[in-house]
Amino acid sequence: FFFSSRRRHTRFKCDWSSDVCSSDLWIDKQNLVLKLRPNIKTHNVAPLNGRVFNAKDVAYNIKRKAGLLDPKTAATKYARYAQFDGVTDAIVVDDLTVKVTLRKPNGSLLPALADPRASMVPVEFEQIGFKEPMKFAATGAWIPTSYVDGTRQTFKANPEYYRTWDEGGRPGMDAYEKVVVQDRGSLVAAFLSGQVDVLAAVRPEEEAQVTNGVKGVQWSLTPGPTWDLFAVNMKLPQMADDRVRQAFHLALDHKAFSDPLGKGWLMSGPVHSMFPESLNAEEITKLPGYNPATKAQDTAEAQKLMEAAGFPQGAGMKFKQINSSAASLDSSVRLQENWKKAFPRMEVAVSSISDYAQATNALNTRTFDIRSWNHTSVPDAAIDAVTYYHTKGGRNYQSYSKPWADEALDKLVAATTLEERKSIIQAFEKRYIAEGPPLLQIRHPADYLAIASHIGGMDMNVGPWAYNVYGVSARWNWQTEK
Repeated sequence: FFFSSRRRHTRFKCDWSSDVCSSDLWIDKQNLVLKLRPNIKTHNVAPLNGRVFNAKDVAYNIKRKAGLLDPKTAATKYARYAQFDGVTDAIVVDDLTVKVTLRKPNGSLLPALADPRASMVPVEFEQIGFKEPMKFAATGAWIPTSYVDGTRQTFKANPEYYRTWDEGGRPGMDAYEKVVVQDRGSLVAAFLSGQVDVLAAVRPEEEAQVTNGVKGVQWSLTPGPTWDLFAVNMKLPQMADDRVRQAFHLALDHKAFSDPLGKGWLMSGPVHSMFPESLNAEEITKLPGYNPATKAQDTAEAQKLMEAAGFPQGAGMKFKQINSSAASLDSSVRLQENWKKAFPRMEVAVSSISDYAQATNALNTRTFDIRSWNHTSVPDAAIDAVTYYHTKGGRNYQSYSKPWADEALDKLVAATTLEERKSIIQAFEKRYIAEGPPLLQIRHPADYLAIASHIGGMDMNVGPWAYNVYGVSARWNWQTEK
């Protein structure tokens, strides 16, 4: 991108993971003109047949993501529609130009467009729909070749992909495969036998086994982009009581929970602790509830708060704690043990939802009691905060709604300087924590990967904002002979 205001002109490079890049962007605070890179071909499959992706497609996607096409269902259909807050229209000027208008400034609009999950899809998806994966096609580096639900998905390199190898984005493999292995032991065994080339989230007890079992194994340890979290449904009367949420927060032993799961994890506040605007991990660790040195004192305070709320030692507090994956199940069990230590009379039932659609429905309909989950951050502090804590946030599954929070987050989105954003977001974090967080981040797990010796390029797409585990970076990788 290139962008300017009336006072200054600045060069800004942006690489959209959606594979649609702009070469020019002229901006004031409420009008943007996006220029597309020319001759980006779609996949040569029906109904696209290799046609050039154009401004009509981009305008459609922006309006779709902003909830303008179907505003009545935007909150449940587009989990991140609030990222496009203020957008009123996206108008096609010509085949390579889109004008975006806003009713108010949005300092996070460019990161919203750059989010790996903000994919640009052709307008034909209006007819194709999103239910049959083998019909999916767009402009990316990989073309789907097979899909077996719950088992595997395969891809081939796109021969017409617009990025060249010299640009750093051309696929270095002819094909790649994603396989589903639910059981952790089976997954480790698959890596040791060479059936899979990457093992993510390596645990301490697995390190020696992997080192001894895989010749030339490569290791990568970087801060990750996700949160392990504990969240309550504020529609439940007891969870609307600040004292109950404060008690859960103060009683949670972050260190005891996290250390056995592997090294490299970071303490997390309400937003990712590696944002330059937010409280960092060291600052968070000094706060009540997070500080290992004051855990006994904090737990005692938590027990007093729970009793004051009418639940002495947790008596009368009964809930089902749901999760959606093997990793989240492990977290649920750990949390169950944590709550039983702090509140021995509390009744916590753990329940797994293996079907993704059912899990998503439980969140969207707010029909859960408590959940142990993992969410992925987005590479912008304001978008992160709005998505999870604003009344209209697309992932505000807790039904958290506070006028003061909405006001602060509205100001945060409109802020355009680092210092202004830092002042707003840190004040928000401290108050949110103090009042009793309904969404309590436990930690940022590290991206700790074991990589087969014949795989190259993964060092080019790791780190907290690389989203390597999402599979969006595979175009950077290559392989040698085993």
